[in-house]
Amino acid sequence: MTESEIIDSGSDRRGFMKGAAVTAAAVGAGALATGTANAAGVEALGKGQPLPFPFPIPPIGVDIPCSCYAANVPLNINVLGVVNCDFKGGIDICVRAFTNNVVELEIVGHKVVCEIPGLRITIEQSDTQITPLSLLQINPGSGLFPVPFPEMIVKLLFTLTIQQLDSSGNPTGTPTVLSTDPTNPAVLSSGALTSFPPTNQGYTLTKAIPLLDQNGNQAGMLNGFPVNVNQA
Repeated sequence: MTESEIIDSGSDRRGFMKGAAVTAAAVGAGALATGTANAAGVEALGKGQPLPFPFPIPPIGVDIPCSCYAANVPLNINVLGVVNCDFKGGIDICVRAFTNNVVELEIVGHKVVCEIPGLRITIEQSDTQITPLSLLQINPGSGLFPVPFPEMIVKLLFTLTIQQLDSSGNPTGTPTVLSTDPTNPAVLSSGALTSFPPTNQGYTLTKAIPLLDQNGNQAGMLNGFPVNVNQA
């Protein structure tokens, strides 16, 4: 399945996605020092207040379709055991608001697909209405990286569908559908974000996410999601 086929297969979503994270040191202390944090001259809509990012921010309401590639994603599924997957697909990010020097972002479409012999595994946003807002913010830095840096936090609720395939690659049998707990979204961090929209940006899962069956019982675990994201 090609990336364009994955993107075209979405039913009611408007676009598609989401590597080691770049360290805070890569941003450079000078670009983010207090006196130069507003160098981009980005202003909150109609308020004349500059946002503290070293790169321009798209206006409110702009949709940003991005492609993504996630290699060697570790899945632990009860019915399969441990599977390493390469996912391709996309994410659609919408700029929603500028609030207290934070950019609020809404994920309005997300789908990635992995095919291995005999199986197709699909991760897809489960409900755009209840998915928590994602954020673009300034991380104050700590520990080994005390310099502030721009960071994007992505929050996702999704289903994971496992579909058996016959020898010709056609679906067969009843798929297995798992999902995230609506109260426990997957959270990914960009580390030090070098641009927005993202360009060849790595994101990592901040903690392992349980996957639940239709009865609410844990039936698997997403142990990581190292994904590279580019504006489409």
